[in-house]
Amino acid sequence: MVKKYLPAQILLHWLVLGFVALQYLLHEPISESFEKRLEGAEGATSGLVALHIFGGTLILVLMMVRLLLRLSNELPAYPKENAPLQKLLSQIVHWSFYGLLFLLPLTGAVAWFRLSEAAGDLHEALRGGLLLVIALHVGAALFHEYLQKTPILQRMWWG
Repeated sequence: MVKKYLPAQILLHWLVLGFVALQYLLHEPISESFEKRLEGAEGATSGLVALHIFGGTLILVLMMVRLLLRLSNELPAYPKENAPLQKLLSQIVHWSFYGLLFLLPLTGAVAWFRLSEAAGDLHEALRGGLLLVIALHVGAALFHEYLQKTPILQRMWWG
């Protein structure tokens, strides 16, 4: 039985987290540029916009690799202390991450390159959903680690 994720999975987890954080930091420049483009302004881009687009593309590629690794390798067992409902909620949150982290780059690309306001609106809604899933994920990890005293954080850390 596996006790930890593979080093590659751990690395990808933290890389995706870093790039997602960067995407939130770069939200305002691309949002403003997108609005200007919708209004017909020419040349409404910047290096920060290009960085946001590159970051989204990189997240999509990293998530493809993560999904392949997840589907082709054994996962660490759920702690025995977890109730069946906790296991189900964990699976829902994790698959929600995969769905959102695939859909966000795709809707962002459609919004930007096709100048689709509908795709941009969906992208914004998904962005809020990702924040909710992140909060649930972090909250659950801290709950398990510190309230249930289950060393769950070690599964996704080096060493």
